[in-house]
Amino acid sequence: MSEKKEDGRVRYTKMRIRSAFYELAKQNEYDKITVTAVCNKAEINRATFYKHYLDIPDLIDKLQEEAIEKLINRLDVATKSNIDDFLIDLLKQVKENTSANGSLSLFTQASATSFTSKVSRIIYSKFSEIIKSDIPKSSTLDQDMIFVYIAGGCAGIIDYWAKTGFKEDEKELSQKLRLMANLTIKSIR
Repeated sequence: MSEKKEDGRVRYTKMRIRSAFYELAKQNEYDKITVTAVCNKAEINRATFYKHYLDIPDLIDKLQEEAIEKLINRLDVATKSNIDDFLIDLLKQVKENTSANGSLSLFTQASATSFTSKVSRIIYSKFSEIIKSDIPKSSTLDQDMIFVYIAGGCAGIIDYWAKTGFKEDEKELSQKLRLMANLTIKSIR
């Protein structure tokens, strides 16, 4: 089944809604932003907003998914090389997207917990093949459960790194993430 291409007017309207939301998010926590405020800023009526989004949480979810999809697309090549390149590229993308246009900065706010789980899913899906071979098959612990634990921890640290202003460079944090993963793996052998 072929995917239906979005009309130019629809893309333009969504772009205005998203731009308005990003502008408002720079001034307020996103849970304080209303549909009315977005509509006023985008110079559209509420009915137009509701043609595209259910509410502000739906808009945020779609924006997060879009940001995550961009990360996934740009990290596909790194995954094919090795885990260190993948982690460094992931960290660079998070930092660039947060600093450059603010599109990810609102997802690193304290109340944006779903961002962490989405980053965790990227980590899980993108480097599971690389690191899973390092995880011993254990009769007491499920291999997938161990990997989910490692991926979740890495995502939490990345979220913390973003929230605290990227104090370490990408290579340094990548090495720490790899060390923590290796220590976890060694502790279950």
